[in-house]
Amino acid sequence: MSEPTPPAVVTKAITVRCPLALAFRVWTAEIDCWWPKGHSLSGDPATEVRLEEQVGGRFYERTAAGVEHRWGEITAWDPPHSLAFTWYLGTSPQQPSKVEVNFLAIDETYTQVKIEHRGPEWIGDLWATRSPRFAAGWTVVLRAYGGYSEVVKS
Repeated sequence: MSEPTPPAVVTKAITVRCPLALAFRVWTAEIDCWWPKGHSLSGDPATEVRLEEQVGGRFYERTAAGVEHRWGEITAWDPPHSLAFTWYLGTSPQQPSKVEVNFLAIDETYTQVKIEHRGPEWIGDLWATRSPRFAAGWTVVLRAYGGYSEVVKS
């Protein structure tokens, strides 16, 4: 019996109690405040997570020793509604997967944040082994983001 084929897109979502513009700002400008430090290439608990807020900008970490590890590149930037980036973690810059993060105002108080991580068309057979790790990782990341967003709103 063969293993089931994973879905072509890993989709995760969270609803946070903060307005649309704040939800976007927390994800982007404040990413170092909430991103789980264990979800990095270095594993350095003092690593800084940075996202350059423009198309072509880097998504990367900088360790306490100043070593930078590039995670991807911003491919779309539409504040406060969406951003997209290539994702090298689990693959390489030569064979990245793609991530879109969309922000939808439910009302003036709540925002839904939805992640769509795509890959089989870019990373081929690697997707079957990487997508479960991506799904688990985004669950942890969204939990951290949601917890921080609630603190910011309070």
